[in-house]
Formats: sequence, C-alpha cells, structure tokens
Amino acid sequence: MQEKITKLPEEAKLKLKLPNSYYEKGIARGIEKIVTEMLKNGLSAKYISELTNISEEKVKEIQSKNEV
Repeated sequence: MQEKITKLPEEAKLKLKLPNSYYEKGIARGIEKIVTEMLKNGLSAKYISELTNISEEKVKEIQSKNEV
C-alpha cells in the first residue's frame, strides 16, 4: 500500500492528509474541553499546565476564550 501512495500525484497526497486534520482538530477541541472543566473546578492554570504538559500561556488562552 505504501508503494502505491508514493506513486500518487501531489494533489492526491494532499487529499490523504485531510482526515488527519479533522482528527487533529477533534483532539484540540477535546483538550480544550478538558482544560475548561479543570478550570471550572478551581484548578490553577499553573497546576493544569503541570498535569497536562500544556503551556501555562495556552491554558490561560483557553481560560480567556471560554471566560472561565
């Protein structure tokens, strides 16, 4: 199968990447939802960052986006 994929034109290879972008967006939304719930339960941005390995800045960005 990999052999067939390498022989595809560039346009077809780009189409193969599309489902992955949806997958990645879903993962990002899930992480955002979890961080939001953690913030609602009173956990600090610093503690969430330590638990999840997400930067504290990203946690604060999610916090301000969702007005938690």
